[in-house]
Amino acid sequence: MKLLVVEDDPPLQSALLRLLAQWGYAAEMASTAGEALGWLERELFDLVLLDLGLPDCDGLSLCCQLRRLPMHQPLVLMLTARDERADKVRGFEEGADDYVVKPFDPELLRARLQALLRRAHRPLQLELVFGPVRLVAGQTNAAVNGASLELTRKEALLLEQLLRAAGDSRSKGQLLHGISDGRREVGEDALRAHMRNLRQKLTGAGCHPNLIETVYGVGYRLNPTVSC
Repeated sequence: MKLLVVEDDPPLQSALLRLLAQWGYAAEMASTAGEALGWLERELFDLVLLDLGLPDCDGLSLCCQLRRLPMHQPLVLMLTARDERADKVRGFEEGADDYVVKPFDPELLRARLQALLRRAHRPLQLELVFGPVRLVAGQTNAAVNGASLELTRKEALLLEQLLRAAGDSRSKGQLLHGISDGRREVGEDALRAHMRNLRQKLTGAGCHPNLIETVYGVGYRLNPTVSC
């Protein structure tokens, strides 16, 4: 799963990215509403962690804009110091799915994130399937023909992106963004290494060696002409 953190305080940015990486989520960071909208035009995110006090736009206004997106609308968890009852009511009225007040308990935030992602019915799809390959988004344990297959976090993030594409190609840039933890760049050499390991594990579990197909000049896809 991939999250977008919209927060303009650098120390809190770093703390949130570190926590999300520890919890197994890929994440990107935006410091302004403009940056957040730019990310949302380029990428699909499952959830947005949204501060309300942004330098270029109130977070409530940004939430309203998210709720008018024509296609994918991510979940929104407002993370703010505004703790008045009226602020919380307005946050939910403007489209928030949950509201957490700063300062927050990290374990409580983790539990609220997990609960949101579990019960979401909007476009978030938790169980992803391609032939006999199954993966619950956010987990590192896949299944092939019902048999368990343990993956690393980055391998699971790669497989999740390919499963969501359902046979369509994903560019190297899209895949690199999807496995980034927001703290360090992931290069193409690392992407190839993770993809090679993922292919080996799937082949070892009984899948066709060309289940993950290289689309030259583009990236990768799950090959719709083969099955495990």
